[in-house]
Amino acid sequence: MLLDPQIALVGLIVGTFVGLSGIGGGSLLIPLLVLVLRVKPSLAIGTDLLYSVPTKLLAFGLHARRRNVDWVVTRALLGGGIPGSLAGLATYAILRTHVNEVALQSTLRHAIGIAILLACAGATVSWIVRSRANARLIAASTAEATTPVPTVIAIGAIVGFLVSITSIGSGSITLPLLAFAVPVVTLRRLIGSEIAFAAFLVPIAAFGHASFGDVDYRLALGLLAGSLPGVWLGSRLSTALGDGWLRPIVVGALAFAGARLV
Repeated sequence: MLLDPQIALVGLIVGTFVGLSGIGGGSLLIPLLVLVLRVKPSLAIGTDLLYSVPTKLLAFGLHARRRNVDWVVTRALLGGGIPGSLAGLATYAILRTHVNEVALQSTLRHAIGIAILLACAGATVSWIVRSRANARLIAASTAEATTPVPTVIAIGAIVGFLVSITSIGSGSITLPLLAFAVPVVTLRRLIGSEIAFAAFLVPIAAFGHASFGDVDYRLALGLLAGSLPGVWLGSRLSTALGDGWLRPIVVGALAFAGARLV
């Protein structure tokens, strides 16, 4: 099976920007699939979820080896996220059954646009949080006694539902919400925890969409073939160039794309 160079190029572009800016791949990829490649929103969502699984699992393994995962936070996220994801898939199944194809694609397009705008807001908040990270000196070992578990469960449920409907939010929305809800955990461990959460959550959502037939496997493989070297390239360029100038540009472009989709 030959890979489409155009699809691999899109993956390369997305991977490079992810490596450069740290902004979630779904927020970058979905607008390109829908607005540029004219992929149906439902197919774009399912394909993006499947494409994200290897990246999430690899990132989880790396953070777990470095002991960057706070399992109290992660378990609480999953306690809400798994039911939220299943509820999102159930909602999607109901929409597929009771809404005609044109209305379904339009609804998903609007939902993606709203999720991208939320992700842009989340990215902005994350920068503020990261800039203040050095001031957070409370040891992560105190997390078990002070983590507001019900609040984190609620965050997981919201993100789980959103990811199953739009594929967006496992990182771009989770992290800023955690930063406000769990200030006693260091930023490094919050990042590891949201990555661990996504590593369990995204495969569930991907499997659900695959069961609906909303995955283009050839498209996902082509995107992955381009994005993996793109992430490596972007990471190297980020070290050399820095990303302070790029992130506002990427967020501005995403906000424009989100508004177009809404």
